[in-house]
Amino acid sequence: VSDQADCPEGESKPFQTSTHSGAMQLKALIGAALAFGAAGSSLSKSNLDINQKVYIEGQPVLGDGAGEGILNTCQGFARQHVENPNAPEVKVCGTGIKVTVFMRGRCEEYYEHQQTIGKCDKGMASTTCESFSPANDPRFGHYQSYKVEQC
Repeated sequence: VSDQADCPEGESKPFQTSTHSGAMQLKALIGAALAFGAAGSSLSKSNLDINQKVYIEGQPVLGDGAGEGILNTCQGFARQHVENPNAPEVKVCGTGIKVTVFMRGRCEEYYEHQQTIGKCDKGMASTTCESFSPANDPRFGHYQSYKVEQC
């Protein structure tokens, strides 16, 4: 802070900042840079290419206009899918994601009653799709929750 009281008339001291204020500004700048860097790295991890898509009963739930909001979060099937023993049909496209479907709600494993759908093989065509439904295994019609994850 400038102290003009002890200067001769007509002269002034150059503006001075306290060491404390400068240190606080430096800490704030470093903190902002770290926060921005962390946000940027998490964005690059979750950005999926246009080939990564998940459909439930023919409706997109990830990609294909549905966004990526469900990535890495447990999702429950809609009531009509749980109550219908012939549903759901789950289709996973792309080689960078997979869906694990659980018999229990809250994406909890229960013995062998979970099914992973998706081809996590970068050697395959990026447009590769895999589907699974109660037609493959009648028990699948009783599954209640799912989670989409990157391979």
